Amino acid sequence: MSKIIVISDSLHELPAAVAALRESGHELTFVEGLVPFPELGGADRAALRQADAVVMGRVMGTDADALALAPAARVIALHTSGTDNIDLEAAAARGIAVTNVKGVNAEQCAEFSIGLMLAITRQIRRGDIAIRKGLWASQTSGSMDVWGATFGMVGLGQIGRAAARRARAFGMEILCHTRTPDPAFGEELGITYCDLDTVMARADVVSIYASLNPSTRGMIGEREIALMQPHAYLVNIARGELVDEAALTRALQQDRIAGAALDVFEVEPLTRSPLFELENVIVTPHMAGLTNRAKSDAAVTAVRNALAVLEGQTPPNLMNRPDMKVGV
Repeated sequence: MSKIIVISDSLHELPAAVAALRESGHELTFVEGLVPFPELGGADRAALRQADAVVMGRVMGTDADALALAPAARVIALHTSGTDNIDLEAAAARGIAVTNVKGVNAEQCAEFSIGLMLAITRQIRRGDIAIRKGLWASQTSGSMDVWGATFGMVGLGQIGRAAARRARAFGMEILCHTRTPDPAFGEELGITYCDLDTVMARADVVSIYASLNPSTRGMIGEREIALMQPHAYLVNIARGELVDEAALTRALQQDRIAGAALDVFEVEPLTRSPLFELENVIVTPHMAGLTNRAKSDAAVTAVRNALAVLEGQTPPNLMNRPDMKVGV
C-alpha cells in the first residue's frame, strides 16, 4: 500500500475522483486548498514527506526546494493542464514523474473563449449595464459583426483547434501563429498560418491559446499590442503571463484597441486591478475549463495518472522524463 496526498481546492468535492482514490486501497491524506509545499504544517507536512504520490491542483512555487519536501514522491499528478507551476527538470532529477490532464477540458475552454469573444465584441456587458441604467438599444453604441470578421489565433493546441472549428462555424477568416503548423488541419478549416505580427495587425479578434514557457512569456507586449487595429479585441484564456498586462491596460485606457476579455492574469487570484474600472474589458476568474463535467473528468484523469505510476505503468499524460524506473 502506497501513500497519496491530495492538495486541492476542489478534488475532495468530486465524487468520481474520490471514489477512484478510495477504491485504490492506498493510504490517503486530503489537504483542502491550494497550499504550497513549504506552507504545509503539522500532519500535512509529515504526510507530504512520506507520500509516494501527490495529486494536486495549480499549487504555485513548486520548485526544486519545494520538491525536496516530498523526498519519497514518485509522481506528482496535476489536475490542471498547465505545468508552468512546477519545475519539471528538478522533478525529473529527483525521479518524480509529473503528469497533467491536457486536453480533458479542451472543448469547454474553447467554447468559453468564443463566449468571451461574443460577449466583448457584441457589447453584451455594456448592454447589461445600460439596461440597468434605464437605457435602451437606440441609446447605446453599436457592436462589431462577428460573421465574416478575422479571427487571429496565437497557438494551436487542442483548445486552439476546438476554438478554430467554432470560429469557422461563425464564418470567420482564420489566421494562426503557431510553432507547429498542421497543413492538413489548416486546409480543412481554411486557416492561414502566418507570423505573430501579421496576426496582431490583421485580426479583428486576437485570441490566445499558447502554452506558457520561457519562450512565450510576455510574447504579447507593448510592440505587439501597438500593431492591433483600433477596432480590434484581445481574448486570453491561456495564461496571464503571456501578455504584458500593464501594456494592455494602457492600450485599453487610451482606447488604442476596442476592448479585451480576460480569464487569466499575471498574478492570480486577481483582487485589485485598474482593469476593473474599464467598461471595455470583461474579466473572469480563471474559469474557462470549470464546468462540472470538466472538473470531474480532470480530477479522475489526475488520479488515474497517479495510480498508473504507482502500479508500474507509464501514464499517458507524462510531462517529463524522470531519471527513474517506473514501478521500482
